[in-house]
Amino acid sequence: MLIYLLGFLFIGLSLAWFACQYKKERRTLWLGVSFLSALLGLAVLLALIAINIPESLFTRGLILLGIIFAVLLLLFPLVMVTGLITTGLQLIRKEGGGLSHILSLGFGIAYLAYLIIWPLLENAFDNPLYSFVYACLSFCFLFALSAFALYAITNLLNLIKAPGKHYQYILVLGSGLKEGHKVPPLLAARVNQGIAAHRENKGSLLLLSGGQGADEQIPEGLAMKNYALSQGVRAESILVEDQSASTRENLMYSKKIIDACEKEGNILVVSSRYHILRALLLARSLGFACEGRGAKTRLYFSVNAFIREWIAYLVFKKKPYLSGLAIGLAVISLFYLVSAL
Repeated sequence: MLIYLLGFLFIGLSLAWFACQYKKERRTLWLGVSFLSALLGLAVLLALIAINIPESLFTRGLILLGIIFAVLLLLFPLVMVTGLITTGLQLIRKEGGGLSHILSLGFGIAYLAYLIIWPLLENAFDNPLYSFVYACLSFCFLFALSAFALYAITNLLNLIKAPGKHYQYILVLGSGLKEGHKVPPLLAARVNQGIAAHRENKGSLLLLSGGQGADEQIPEGLAMKNYALSQGVRAESILVEDQSASTRENLMYSKKIIDACEKEGNILVVSSRYHILRALLLARSLGFACEGRGAKTRLYFSVNAFIREWIAYLVFKKKPYLSGLAIGLAVISLFYLVSAL
């Protein structure tokens, strides 16, 4: 009886934690942690239900779930490696082989090496030093993979639309111009998403943010305004921020424009799906209350860009992650040192 009480208590607490975190503040990786906790709580609930199922049905169900889990477990590495390498090669073929374009391919090769090459080396060179190096690298790899998974889950949860909420300001973030003055497809997708949100929220203002780069003839914000006007948006519904040179400045300068307006209301930040979480995390660090909505991007480009955004996030939050990495490596080192004595 105590096991049941503890189980239902855990279920209730995990679901309540996720619900509170989702409602209070979604712009944190704790949202991803609470979501995984809620999933674990649901798994506990299913286990408690399964215990009360007749033995024959329970056994069959357990075997079926075991087979499904095993198949998914075996397929996941293959799907991940294939996806990373395929999209990486596709991006290089279409966009060129710059350093920023080889991230997904590099991660795919590194993951493949970890799954196949390292285990073979471990069997071939069975010595304490190699074992220690392998353990350290394995921890670093799994640590990074866990951080990436949490970032991806939190990003997906932040893309869910809040039902029935009205936004007064629709802030669209710039991303560069084509030929110095044209809105490219990537930026057009963002502006289109912003226009759609503007039309959903009657009386809202469309704030287009982006400064002028060294290779651009006009500010991105002005080019975005011209595009929005061509799509039928009224000029009096458009605000332009044209001084920013980064996502942080997009948010900072746009917030000043919003604060100068007489109307108060909720703010919706619009960017590409792969970029939205980092923008929201930056906004939170600036004390900028907002929610996000993502525009679609081609898959081969999104995978590589999402990895780039995740790396930028790690740099932004480097202190806690470096501390966690250092603690884990210290524990591994201590374990091997004690074993060697």
